[in-house]
Parts: sequence; C-alpha cells; structure tokens
Amino acid sequence: MSASREVEQEKMGPASPSDLIEESTTDEGRSVIFSIKAKPGREEAIADWAHRIVAAARAYEGNLAATVIGTPNTGEYRVFHHFQGARSLQSWLDSPERRRLLAEAESILESTPTRQLVTGLEAWFHLPSQGRAMLPPPRWKMWLTSVVAIYPLILAFQTWLSPRMLHWPLALRAAVLPLVILTLMTYVVMPVVTRVLKPWLLARR
Repeated sequence: MSASREVEQEKMGPASPSDLIEESTTDEGRSVIFSIKAKPGREEAIADWAHRIVAAARAYEGNLAATVIGTPNTGEYRVFHHFQGARSLQSWLDSPERRRLLAEAESILESTPTRQLVTGLEAWFHLPSQGRAMLPPPRWKMWLTSVVAIYPLILAFQTWLSPRMLHWPLALRAAVLPLVILTLMTYVVMPVVTRVLKPWLLARR
C-alpha cells in the first residue's frame, strides 16, 4: 500500500452530510474518512450513531473494512470505511441508508467539520484533534508504529497458525496471512495503538 501523501485542509461552511466526508484513494481500493464532534450532552448519541453507520457500511456490498477511532466520552470520532473500488464506494455514498444516517447526525453535531485528503497508510493515523484539521504524523513515525504493531501479529501467526496449515494448498495459506493480519490491524490493533501513542505521533519533532 502506498504511503504517499496528499493533504488538503479546508474550512467548511455550515455542516451538511457531504461536508462530513474525506476521501482517500489507494491502489487497493477507495477509502472515506469523516470526522464528527457532538454537541455538549450528546456524546453518547454521537458514539451510538458512529457505530451504527460503521455497522451499516460493513454490511454493504464491496466494503473491505470499517472502524471507529476516538476517545470515549469526548464526542469526537473519525469513522473509516474502505471499499473495493470507486464504484462500490460511490454506491455506498449514494445509498438511502447512509443518507438517512447522515441526516440524523446533523442534529447532534456541534462544530463545522474540517476536511483533509490523504492517501495510503495515513488513514490509520488520523486521530481526533479538537475538531481542527491536522497533518498526519511524519512518515518515519507511521512506519515505526506499523512495524511495532504488526510484528507481534506475524510472530503469533507463524507460531500458532502456520504449523497447522502445512498441508494446506499454497494459494490458501498465502491468502490467510493477509486476511488475518490486515483484519486485526484495521479493527483491533491500530485504533488502540494510535490512541495510546497519540501524543508522540502528533509531536512534530
């Protein structure tokens, strides 16, 4: 996956459903990221909404991954969706279910969203930052964080799963490794790692 970067920061007008969307293109598919911040007292409502739209996206045809990144009780979240390609992504963006969910979110948003365009692994490193647009961490920090996160997963895979697949066809064995590792990285590991390392990742030195 390419780690090249294209960042666009733009202040938006009054919030609308389309304002919530950030778009990322990679060779492996298309991704969208949108940021939300709840009105005071609506933190629980926005958290529930974020998980509902992720669940809806996961069930949609062509979706490869969907997750929520944010700190509980802050009311600030980033929701990440990754689709097979432009056609499946556009189908999701135009779907009645998504439009209905975005319309619901308008009543519980506090601030005008900010939009950034990113590419590659940077989607894993978009952390909420008081509603402000922000640059992704330096590439060397993203690389180091990814290595530290993925190494234990590969070690565990080679220790416990690989010996049990010795008699499987090569094509099947080769498919299991990225399926397991990327699923864990997207849904489990990176949201936790980026939250724990947030101060270091956002430090510009």
